[in-house]
Amino acid sequence: MTTTRTVAEEVRNLLDYLLSAEIAAYTNTISESGTRVSWHATDPGIPFLMSRDDPTLKDYQRWAKAGAYSALLLDGALLQITYDVEGGEIAGHRLAYIPCPYRLDQGLVRQEPILDVIDLHIATEPTNMVLHSAIRFDFDPGSAAPGHPAAHMTINSAHCRIACAAPLHIGRFTDFVFRHFYPDLWKAHLPFFERSAARDAGPRTLTEDERRTPHVYWS
Repeated sequence: MTTTRTVAEEVRNLLDYLLSAEIAAYTNTISESGTRVSWHATDPGIPFLMSRDDPTLKDYQRWAKAGAYSALLLDGALLQITYDVEGGEIAGHRLAYIPCPYRLDQGLVRQEPILDVIDLHIATEPTNMVLHSAIRFDFDPGSAAPGHPAAHMTINSAHCRIACAAPLHIGRFTDFVFRHFYPDLWKAHLPFFERSAARDAGPRTLTEDERRTPHVYWS
């Protein structure tokens, strides 16, 4: 049976590993509020979403300022992990990887507040941005409809919703992120990522119509 406690423990184990392995520069404490497992923002007064449009530099700055993330990686990327649990099952999730808009010196990220490092790049090389897209895995069965799969991956555009086989376990999410975006780190920590990627978060939700178009599937 899945509970907020078991999900929080899995997220905590992940964040502890990323921190101890010096993959993350900082991790936030985990929030368990009602049916939701997420993070404790350092400034909860700052709105999380200002619009439903594609993420911008200002969104990254706002999230960094608010501490609206589960982990800050050494290159400045953010991991945002939120799960909803109801009736002993995963009822929803938002799992996002937000690349940093600039290439940062990892030494500075270790030593200085992330916003100070970003402001330095904005002041000295404002146009030298990295055009990497954020990627997000959502599970929202209550909003499922044609063109809006219950489980889907969003990349490059808020209107891009690529159907996924099922809700995503936290281990599969982090394995995907590090396998594709940090292959050297993934290989160096292969036993951890492979072990954590072997679990499911819920039954298959892919419809027959979704099978007929490109989708994300795993066995």
